[in-house]
Amino acid sequence: MLNTDCCQSCEKNRVKEIDILGKTLKVKNYICSSDGINYKEKPEHVKLQLFVNMLSFCPAACRFCVAGDTAKDKRIDIDKFARTMKLLKQEDRVRGVKITGGEPFYDIRLLNETVSVLYETFGYDMEVAVSTNGIGLEDLHKIKDLEHIEAIHISRHHYDDGINKDIFGSKKFWFEQGSKMESKGAGIPDSACLRKIIESVPFKDIFVFNCMLLKDYINTPGEAHKFMDYAIELGVPKVGFVTCSPVNGYAAEQSIPYESVIKEDDPSLLFTRGFFDHEYCHCSDGVYVAEDGRIVQFYGRSTKMEKYSYCRGLVYDVDNHLKDGFGGDIVY
Repeated sequence: MLNTDCCQSCEKNRVKEIDILGKTLKVKNYICSSDGINYKEKPEHVKLQLFVNMLSFCPAACRFCVAGDTAKDKRIDIDKFARTMKLLKQEDRVRGVKITGGEPFYDIRLLNETVSVLYETFGYDMEVAVSTNGIGLEDLHKIKDLEHIEAIHISRHHYDDGINKDIFGSKKFWFEQGSKMESKGAGIPDSACLRKIIESVPFKDIFVFNCMLLKDYINTPGEAHKFMDYAIELGVPKVGFVTCSPVNGYAAEQSIPYESVIKEDDPSLLFTRGFFDHEYCHCSDGVYVAEDGRIVQFYGRSTKMEKYSYCRGLVYDVDNHLKDGFGGDIVY
């Protein structure tokens, strides 16, 4: 039988209260453990990851998507965003930033402005990453501070272009073309397009493929090998394999643990480190060696749907509020 008093005690030891912009938040107060047993307390001054939900719209229609209504077209107000970032800078509470959505590259102007605000506010030492499904990625060169970006996470769920496009699906959206309104579906980039984009950037280490593990697609060690071979061919130096969170019926049915695909006894894999976050998350990092000797970095991650009663990250949302996590309470 579950000992409720013990669980409450464990939960209490995992958190501390801090003040952010006049609001008291309970935050994670431990560092993830390499053995799942020994956890260290965080430093006295706790910093949090910041997610910027830059816009809500995305032309793709992934059936396992964790985002909200991506058919709506809401965008952050860049002036309000800049003011909030200055306040966070004064309190020194941000340890890294990830720009997400929606699809950030759908509005390259706003993405560029968002990146500029972040670097102007926090300086170039701040780690800033962008998540994208690749739509609009051909405008990557328009980001004026591209050389300072920590990572461009590209969602890519299969090595076959046709299958990958089917996984993403698409919903039509309308755009103005002269005096007429025309419809257009999601333009998921194919391999040739991705290769061209990657080759155009001299610092290839910014690119990461994020692959959702699904029962009907990348679902075995052999399929994972093919995917990593594919990344090597395109010049992408790192691949992430993520267990699908059961956010709906389809996602629950398709979800498989990454440990069944990225296996510790696989002779092609060299594991370098791994971390446990109690019952919430488990991850592993390593290197894959292809048959021809070329290598690519990989990581596997499984984030559970366990509930927790404390803040694990700040979110600046499309409604121009700073929140206690995705779908959380308003902080500012």
